[in-house]
Amino acid sequence: MPKERLPNKLLYLPNSDKSFHEKWKEKRNALNFPHPWRCVCLGPPNMGKSNVVKNLILRAKPPFQEVIVIHCDAEYTKEYEDLGADVEVLSEIPAPEDFEGLVKTLVVLDDLECKTMTKDQRRHLDRLFGYVSTHKNISVILCSQDAFNVPPIVRRCANLWVLWKGNDMDSMAMCAKKSGLKVEDFNYIFENIMTEHRDSLWIDNTDKSPYPLRKNGYTLINIS
Repeated sequence: MPKERLPNKLLYLPNSDKSFHEKWKEKRNALNFPHPWRCVCLGPPNMGKSNVVKNLILRAKPPFQEVIVIHCDAEYTKEYEDLGADVEVLSEIPAPEDFEGLVKTLVVLDDLECKTMTKDQRRHLDRLFGYVSTHKNISVILCSQDAFNVPPIVRRCANLWVLWKGNDMDSMAMCAKKSGLKVEDFNYIFENIMTEHRDSLWIDNTDKSPYPLRKNGYTLINIS
């Protein structure tokens, strides 16, 4: 029998490594981002980065079955104790092969000094954002106070940015530009819309997001 003739267009061929990927659906909570996502929370101390992390955990449906926090003070920090006993706090980023990908997982990189990481840790970070997230059932958040501390691969792979006003707005605008937001639009938003001290700009590039630009997670921003 003759083979079926294929249409002259790209065909959608499912990837079994990505069968866990979620999608935006009607009535989905605005902070329930389709897993897996890669987020950068960038702003000065005491602006609410950890609070954003916890809100994203609370809004996730289905919930994360595992939360791993990589913290600069893993032995002593109590910042995430209120999330329950299922949170694992580590001092170093696991190797790609250490993630089994069996359950929906969130990895939080909290206040790490990326510029002074060992080669192995930098390689683990690169693979976490560039491969592990999309193939091993993991969403990732990197929290940082310094835009220059965000490695290039993180800037390329992040599809969600949460930004607070800081002292170096030029470098933060360059990060926002990597997300597709024009510098002039970034400046306009922070000069005219982000009027309160802890207001945050959310740039959401998750696939087919109905809320691409927001203030404080829920208030839509329209600058067209």
